[in-house]
Amino acid sequence: MTVPVFVVSENRAPVAVDTIVTGAWVITLNRGRHIYRDGAIAISGGVIVEVGKRAAILAAYRAATLIDEPEAIVIPGMTNGHRHLLCCAKGAMPEGGTTLQALRRFIYPSFAALTEQDMHVLARHAAAEMIRFGTTLFEEPGCNHLPAVLEALDEARIRARIGPWTWDQAGAAGRADLPDWLAVDADAALARLSDGIEVVRKFGSPRLRDAVTIEGVGTCSDALNKGAADLALAHRSLFVLHKSTSENEVALELAAFGERPVAHMASIGALNERTLLNHMTSLDDCDVQAVVDSGARVSQNPTSALKLAKGTTQTGKWKALADAGVPMALGTDAENVSNHTDICRAMQLAALLPRDMLRDPNAVSAEQALEMATLGGATALCWDDAVGSLEPGKQADLVVFDTDNFDLRPLHNPVANLVYGSTGHSVDTVLIGGEVVLRHGKLTGLDEHALRAEVERINRRVLGQIGISPLPRWPVL
Repeated sequence: MTVPVFVVSENRAPVAVDTIVTGAWVITLNRGRHIYRDGAIAISGGVIVEVGKRAAILAAYRAATLIDEPEAIVIPGMTNGHRHLLCCAKGAMPEGGTTLQALRRFIYPSFAALTEQDMHVLARHAAAEMIRFGTTLFEEPGCNHLPAVLEALDEARIRARIGPWTWDQAGAAGRADLPDWLAVDADAALARLSDGIEVVRKFGSPRLRDAVTIEGVGTCSDALNKGAADLALAHRSLFVLHKSTSENEVALELAAFGERPVAHMASIGALNERTLLNHMTSLDDCDVQAVVDSGARVSQNPTSALKLAKGTTQTGKWKALADAGVPMALGTDAENVSNHTDICRAMQLAALLPRDMLRDPNAVSAEQALEMATLGGATALCWDDAVGSLEPGKQADLVVFDTDNFDLRPLHNPVANLVYGSTGHSVDTVLIGGEVVLRHGKLTGLDEHALRAEVERINRRVLGQIGISPLPRWPVL
């Protein structure tokens, strides 16, 4: 990456830059974790040139565009570490049941019913919703119709780690009651994953990076797990899978292998620094150590863990992972599981749930939760070389929060207010690579109303095809 270098002296005219963004509080997440009171960011060519005090930046630089928000909080763009694109039917997934039951009754049939055009629409809609709530980078843990999805995400201007959803259905969960089309052998699955890397790289967008995405949760053989981990490492990609999602999964793998899921991944050599383990709600101390020893990364999904009764407050190890310095992202999972894509809401749960679990009000701090939402997420997705903090040389991905609301006022400690009180509805402006993609709460490049109407039509058709009627349990008159 070529970084513009500007040398400014007190005696020279202001240097021309593309954009200056100001705020009452600029939270940088740089190495020193500096927060600028009355701060500003100068941007040129999509890259941050300088971050500092507002008066100094305005004196040193002349901007073609000034986004002057003197009462706002400005943070790095947020990362959604686990967000499925193929599931936009909020509230439609049948209540109750295990993860494997949900996969077989709802997720796999939906997956099979979606067309290429459906996925293009769903991807644009998901990107629009994430941008609206301040997400600038996300990890898609596996989709179908990958070329159409890449086109959609490129149109939306969002950053993503992405690959084709893959399994061989030869893991601890077995193949009982599965349609034949779901069963592929490990070699074919690995070929699909390798093709996915090539498709993303040939697409050629700097905002879209490949991932090696398998299902996990007992649906993948040792050969596929190990092969996928090696593939990601060899290509400097990211190996993504669902792992240790519940005590049910732990019991399955103990019965099949005599080892817990994370320990088994370690024993077959399928954990490395290019591995992202999603969910991870059921761990023991040995699991935590295996993650630390391997350099693997984690994405937790607190809302979906609660909704699906995963036991995250009984068997999670969030404080231990955080204290060990494991790179950790926050995710919202499938939209029909969390029923939202708001990382602010996930951030609050990430801070509060471990406290209740451990009866320790210091278990996870507000600062740690905000870091998970920003720099920690970027690091978990192996993208912290370019994003995750506001500092010179990094891409200008940032979020401006309007503070003129009850969520964020009175305002004395912006970190505490953001983590404990905010939602994505307070997001006013979003820049990705210096490009304004949201201004005053309105998307600049996507028609959210038209997208919602299209998604409603797709949902009605797909739900009809798979025989699900998502009505309330109470009588509808």
